[in-house]
Amino acid sequence: MESEQPTLVVTNCEAVLGGVEGAQYDVVPDSAIAVAGDHISWIGPASELEEASGARVIDAGGRLAVPGLISTHNHLFQNLCKGLGDEMGVWPIVTQVILATAEEMSADEIYIGALAACVEGVRSGRTSLLDFHVGLPDIEQQRAVVRAFEESGVRGILGRATREVYVEAAHRDPWLIPLDEALEQISQLAREYENGLPTPSAAPAPGTPHTMTLKGLERVAEYAAAEGCQVTVHLAEYAEEPHEGTLRWGASTLVKLEEIGFLGPQLVAAHSTLVSPEEMDILARTGTQVSYNPVSNCYCGLGIAPIVPMLELGIDVSLAVDGASVNSQNMIESLKFGALLQKVGYEDPQALNARDMLAMATIAGAKAMGVPDLLGALEPGRLADLFLFDQRAINTSPAIDPISALVYMGGPQNVDTVIVGGELLLEDGRSTKVDEKALAEELRERSIAVAGRAGTAKYARGRRRTPFRLYAPITPHLPRHLDEEVA
Repeated sequence: MESEQPTLVVTNCEAVLGGVEGAQYDVVPDSAIAVAGDHISWIGPASELEEASGARVIDAGGRLAVPGLISTHNHLFQNLCKGLGDEMGVWPIVTQVILATAEEMSADEIYIGALAACVEGVRSGRTSLLDFHVGLPDIEQQRAVVRAFEESGVRGILGRATREVYVEAAHRDPWLIPLDEALEQISQLAREYENGLPTPSAAPAPGTPHTMTLKGLERVAEYAAAEGCQVTVHLAEYAEEPHEGTLRWGASTLVKLEEIGFLGPQLVAAHSTLVSPEEMDILARTGTQVSYNPVSNCYCGLGIAPIVPMLELGIDVSLAVDGASVNSQNMIESLKFGALLQKVGYEDPQALNARDMLAMATIAGAKAMGVPDLLGALEPGRLADLFLFDQRAINTSPAIDPISALVYMGGPQNVDTVIVGGELLLEDGRSTKVDEKALAEELRERSIAVAGRAGTAKYARGRRRTPFRLYAPITPHLPRHLDEEVA
């Protein structure tokens, strides 16, 4: 073992190694991982682990050591909307539930919602996330999410929404502030918040291309290039988007975005569910990254993102949980749904496998965060972000292939230890940072109160199609989009 003095040692584990640059994953039994400060200093056979005087030692008891999972599209503030909008389509839930409720959220309420979402995500092995925060103008409402990052211990990048055209709910008073003021808020937040990464901790997040002008999108791209930060945007999520591009700009949205130089490796495009083969070619040649949100797409009936051909074209695809349009921060659930959706969509059980999904949630996630060499794998020199997964529990036994057990059989109940930067966030199944019982009760009280003020509590009751109608068979390989307004 190298001379660097460990501060934490995980021993007697099955380590998930590899996965970098297309390498195969290996599950190596009887392994040990030494952590010095915030990074991994050594990995090897437990029998070769030298005595680490003064280091904290965790005996994994044969549990699986997995790189921390990374969710690349989240709306933490929407945790306050959890349980509202079942059976609603994407635009009704956005306009009638999420935006209407957000207008009534105080900074303290946003903090509680975001903190609970962070803690819930930790329980499924999520250690880092790229958040997409609503464009409320008060910087204190942005700081509330940053505070949740800090107090939960997770690594976050705050995507602060930018908006110039208010198309989702034009009857409301826009939350508009000039774009340069929004970008200055992003710079201020990046100066204030340290997430342990060398890239900026805050980034611009245009709501959709149609909430911006072309000049505004160019300005966002210029800002990101100057600051070295990521950009994230909802893209190709709904069927009308290409037609809106043609109406506004005389070309489909993705064609126009490529023309103005908005697309590129720094951009993380959330959803990208409804893209044509020609549009996939645009994403591939510009190096634009895609964030796959399988559970959210199911919840809103948006269709099946064409992930398999994206991967075949060399597009970097990461994984995410999204916000209130899924009601869960469970990344292990997204791993399973992500694979199953592709299998059923392409009528091919081999469309994606468990290792494909793990790579999306780790290696590709690190790239989406802008730090491909620091997160996403268990290697010396990378940050010590990992979790222990009990693959020998009853729900995952016999775990002949531990990675398959993680993706297809596992759940948060299998995660009992989570480490971020060498710090324990979950120890023996208990949160080290917050009182979860008290937090859950406060989240409940805050959510009920804000929904009451906003008049959105009525959306807590699910909806049933009435009358039933006969659906045509789903066409294989093509996403299916039903755009139904809810009264």
